[in-house]
Amino acid sequence: MRWLHTVAVACLLHVAVPAEYLLPGDVVPTHYHLKYAFDIDPATNFSYFGVVDIYLNVKKATSKIVLHANDILIAIPIVRVGDVPSHKVTGYKVNDTYSLMTISLDKDLQEDQNYTLTIPFYGNIKHGLDGAYISTYVDKMTKEKEYLITTQFEAISARKAFPCFDEPMYKATYSIVIGHHKDYTAISNMPLENSVSENALEDHWPWSQIEKKFMKPKSDFVWDSYEKSVAMSTYLLAFVVSKFSFVQSPPELSDTKFKIWARPDALDQTAYASTTGPKALSYFEQWFNLSYPLPKQDMIAIPDFASGAMENWGLITYREKDLLYDEKQSSFLNKERVATVIAHELAHQWFGNLVTMKWWSDLWLNEGFATFAATVAVNHVEPTWNADKSSAVNDMLLILNLDALESSHPVSVPIDDPKRISEIFDDISYQKGSTLIRMMTMFLGDEVFRKAINNYLRKYSYNNAEQDDLWLELTAVSKKYGVLPNNVTVKDIMDTWTKQTGYPILTVTRDYEDKSITVSQRRYLSLAARSTSLTSWWVPLSVVCEPEARGPPPALRWLAANQGLTKLHRFEHGAERDHWLLFNHNMIAPYRVNYDTRNWQLLSNALKSNEYTRVPLLGRVQLLSDAFALAWTNHLEYSTVLNLASYLQHETEYLPLYTGLRGLMQIENVLKRSPDYGAFQKFVRKLIGDVYVRSGGLATKKILNGHDLNSVKMQVTISSWACRMKVPGCEENAIQLYKQWMDTENPDENNPIPLDLRRTVYCVGVSRGSVAEWRWALAREQRANVAAARSALLAALTCTKDVWILAQYLEWTVTEGSGVRKQDVLPVIVNIIRSPVGYYVAKDFIYTRVEEIYNTFKGQYRRMGEMIKTLLQQFTTQRELDTFLEWREKNAQYLVDSKLAVEQAIENAQVNINWITKNRKNVVDKLREFSTNYDNSTQINHGMHSAAITGSVQVFTVLIPLFMRN
Repeated sequence: MRWLHTVAVACLLHVAVPAEYLLPGDVVPTHYHLKYAFDIDPATNFSYFGVVDIYLNVKKATSKIVLHANDILIAIPIVRVGDVPSHKVTGYKVNDTYSLMTISLDKDLQEDQNYTLTIPFYGNIKHGLDGAYISTYVDKMTKEKEYLITTQFEAISARKAFPCFDEPMYKATYSIVIGHHKDYTAISNMPLENSVSENALEDHWPWSQIEKKFMKPKSDFVWDSYEKSVAMSTYLLAFVVSKFSFVQSPPELSDTKFKIWARPDALDQTAYASTTGPKALSYFEQWFNLSYPLPKQDMIAIPDFASGAMENWGLITYREKDLLYDEKQSSFLNKERVATVIAHELAHQWFGNLVTMKWWSDLWLNEGFATFAATVAVNHVEPTWNADKSSAVNDMLLILNLDALESSHPVSVPIDDPKRISEIFDDISYQKGSTLIRMMTMFLGDEVFRKAINNYLRKYSYNNAEQDDLWLELTAVSKKYGVLPNNVTVKDIMDTWTKQTGYPILTVTRDYEDKSITVSQRRYLSLAARSTSLTSWWVPLSVVCEPEARGPPPALRWLAANQGLTKLHRFEHGAERDHWLLFNHNMIAPYRVNYDTRNWQLLSNALKSNEYTRVPLLGRVQLLSDAFALAWTNHLEYSTVLNLASYLQHETEYLPLYTGLRGLMQIENVLKRSPDYGAFQKFVRKLIGDVYVRSGGLATKKILNGHDLNSVKMQVTISSWACRMKVPGCEENAIQLYKQWMDTENPDENNPIPLDLRRTVYCVGVSRGSVAEWRWALAREQRANVAAARSALLAALTCTKDVWILAQYLEWTVTEGSGVRKQDVLPVIVNIIRSPVGYYVAKDFIYTRVEEIYNTFKGQYRRMGEMIKTLLQQFTTQRELDTFLEWREKNAQYLVDSKLAVEQAIENAQVNINWITKNRKNVVDKLREFSTNYDNSTQINHGMHSAAITGSVQVFTVLIPLFMRN
């Protein structure tokens, strides 16, 4: 059967000529007519048949057609003009390195002419997480295993489903036909046009002989055809064939028809998405000043899904826990996550779908903008959540650590191999991208920014663009409004942020006599000794001082790239010699600031006073983040940091407290397996003991009925830390709540543990319990019908201290049919790595079972890199790192797709080792000193506080059953 060819899975090779990995562009697609027949039956190994007609336009005369195909069986292609074959195919072959399929013809295709390329193909749909793949679930009513076919084509997996021009530049329209058993329903990007039975097929479609031969129609099939799509990139095509049901959103919320799809027994979890989705979409239409271009929007919850969601145009696919919300089983934090993910994906319908990056180097234009815009929509849909502040803080804190590595990468990063694309789906593209867009809105102003974005979207609709195109539109509008310095463009400013790796540290030195300020910049690096870079940035300087703290925002100034240093004079700020001064007001840009000793002391004094709120909320966040980071890299004394952080025992706002604890977590990470961990725990106990009581401890009526998201976050975060740090009563109360749950009748429906505290209570219950408590959590996880509840229990199962149980749990991650879904393998492994006991078990598992792990992650190799990064984050000795480096040499074939992540992991480990060498003894001494100071300062009230904690535990234990009954 010489006409068959197996297209193998691509392997990674680095080549000298960059153009080798790109399609030549001589021939481009204008339309795809794609027909499938799916047999969703394990007995046939989920076979499928397909025929694709690709309508081509020839840009340059050529005797070859080059496109993509991967891991599918194909038959001899046919080239036609109209219905008449025009060229003979003399051969076709596949370059396995880049999945390039080259079709050789007997003569040239003529320039400016149109042709049709027909390719029959077939194969078997696989269980996996990319391409077109099989997902499964158990119907709760029938107890039967059900199957569905779904897709995940981003970034380069459309080629695994059908032969195509699988680069974002090659936009085309699509007409889709899907044949399937009549018991299933199929949905795609566009609305259903018609559906016909097998008997009526000939009356509707004059199928060619090739189609009749390959499509293998069955008598119990129906054939669904969908309206012709708008022009879009291959990675946005999607379809799902399932037995799912849907809920339709209230029509008054949006002019677009919304449907939320899910397993039939999860349909009651779609209510929140069915209102949040259309509200967010309608708001985006106003915000972009541009209508949503499709007539419908389906959103569907997939049982097996690699990421959080995928923005396929008109058919957004989600992991279940990121779309479904159940008031009785999902926490407030789950609700926030659902709203954020929905808003993120809907923002993509304009930024990414309507206008798409030319090549993956500008992925950040898609992901950074959607991350930022999601905040805008959530602020509208849930205005009490203060999403703008919390997202700004989360984004900033995530990137400042990663981007301080020498092995980080620019936001706009050259991609010279398609296999490297997955590596940049990281915090730099998403969170740094979002942070930079927020920065632009702040220095340009909202009106200028939105006018320019509207111009950009209209100009490049249904087309592709790159970041320079965006800079031109932003500059054009900003010049009209005069918001930039003379002769400076947005490109001048933003190229320093998007094309360069890292960010600056500003050194601010005050002259307290003449009241001037000197500011200089250089690149900030975690390995400070290497910080010799001459890189510089256009830095927006937003400076506030004590007298101006509650006034209007300060005027913006600029520190120009290559300026060296600048001097601010007395008339440019209002600080007297005894006033504190704060840079980066409202965290306008991603940079760190180090002050002279006196200014640090003035800031510490302000925070420790009764009027600490005079320092703006985001200013307190910035100070804590900078202080801990600068001490970590030996730019600042730890005595200064701990003195400043001691005010947290009085802090009532969540964001500064969260930031301070993140800074302490870095220290905890390197001490938790050392003899000094007790000193760290004691220090934190002193710091958060009172906050724990004030926030409500582990169980109060407040959180059961809480509607204030930040108060809930405060209680959840502090409770988790309190139990980990052994605050008196915390673990005891958690154990009691867990046992109470175990004694409850019908525990899957009647759980006495407050929703948002379940992760903490579950973890304590499992870690302090025996195998009985672990098996109880496992049974609950296996019976859970709500993905959010299942996720919390999966995490709890990693908390056990029994080595044999952890080893068994890890074994399940690489065992087919064990109950650990492929989407959950990475979370299970990394959670075990992070636990003090599990670290040793997981490290041995990774070192000895790497091949099996690699095969489990097949098609999702970025997960391999994330696992390695988590492992090396735990390293504190050179011996651990040396052992890893030897292991890497022997197992290089399993890490070839994770090169960037491994480099970052090694650098992170070296940072930890350097800190242990330089700072461990000094910091532990300081922690003990500050703990003693706390003891002395609170000696009078100590008995009262202990009584409050003990009393709270007793009250919580008595009240919880009453709350649940009432």
